[in-house]
Amino acid sequence: MQTLWQDLRYGARRWLKKSSFKLIVVFALMLPGGILTAGHSSIALTLTLQNQQPDKSAEQVNQNIQALKGLPASQLLPVMHQMRAALGVRCDYCHIAENGKYWLDDKPAKQTARRMLRMVAEINQNHFGGQPVVTCNTCHRGSTAPVAMPGVNQGAFANTTRAEPGTPPPDPLPALDTILEKYVQALGGRVALESIKSRMTRLTLLRPKLVNAGTPSAAMIARAESWTVEITQQAPDKYLSVMTTPDGVITQGFNGSVGWVKSASGQRAMSNAAIARIKQQADLQQELKLKERYAKLIVTGKERVAEREAWVIEALTPEQRREKLFFDAQSGLLLRRVSLTRTALGDDPEQTDYEDYRAVDGVKLPFRITVSYLDDNHYGTARIVSEVQQNLTLKDAQFDPPPPGKQL
Repeated sequence: MQTLWQDLRYGARRWLKKSSFKLIVVFALMLPGGILTAGHSSIALTLTLQNQQPDKSAEQVNQNIQALKGLPASQLLPVMHQMRAALGVRCDYCHIAENGKYWLDDKPAKQTARRMLRMVAEINQNHFGGQPVVTCNTCHRGSTAPVAMPGVNQGAFANTTRAEPGTPPPDPLPALDTILEKYVQALGGRVALESIKSRMTRLTLLRPKLVNAGTPSAAMIARAESWTVEITQQAPDKYLSVMTTPDGVITQGFNGSVGWVKSASGQRAMSNAAIARIKQQADLQQELKLKERYAKLIVTGKERVAEREAWVIEALTPEQRREKLFFDAQSGLLLRRVSLTRTALGDDPEQTDYEDYRAVDGVKLPFRITVSYLDDNHYGTARIVSEVQQNLTLKDAQFDPPPPGKQL
């Protein structure tokens, strides 16, 4: 793979691009029990970066770009990870995986990859209006060699002119409102949710850890480093998070009108985009507003999530981001959310799994939330909740930005 510093710089650029922040980067840390519709929304890990510039093309930033000319530079590594996952290989299958040598063309597989990219682009352009309908994964499915010949058993199929004996008819799709109302009831009901006016949550964030830094065996290990986080919310829109990291404490707050971030590098105001997200995070009744948060919601079928059957709702955010929500067919609880980011080679998935629901003051909350990616070593996280207190008496002043120079 690339050098660790390149990895970390790419990670910052990727989060920056997806989160639309100019000075801060927000990692996905959705609050317990909440569904936020803007991808990568939640408590913040703040990194000091230069102001975001318009996205350059891949060939302006990297050497020897040929088949992917014109691709936004921020999409280059997501696309590479999509290809790597589709073929079931590591980066060194095509690249000389040494510092400063990734651009070289020594390996024949790299030339083959370029031909395949051009072929896929031509198919999509000529037959699908340029949309990435056909991708590397369409044929490869985790193998370097696509399987051209179907197996004998694959040719067996049910007689469609009549039902097989004992074959039950498929379950009819429930109405959208039925699923959403069952979800609200599973969480404790509308009255219980509306009764929560404040919440304090303590959790452990498991995030990627860099090991063997500065050596040829440097690597990132998913969910191997622990940070502690405390989040305080007060209805209708006040929010405070305190994250303790190896490099110091990062505090982020919103008092209903002013958003701010304070870390060892200083204190700054939030961007308008960050404030919009914070307002969503501060909403303690967001589970009651799913139809308001999405531009479109459609029940599409039933799928398995681990050992559970789940009704699937396909959703479209106001920003035209596609998501899939999986609700347990029995309990009604949300089991999984898949958020899709469109790239030149198809959709880049972000999967969030909700587990270990527990009742707190009559309201159920997931005490473990795991976020997974194609490049899971560099981005995979888990949040493990240790304590939740609700309806505390809070002072409005604690959400205000501290005076400059004051220590928190």
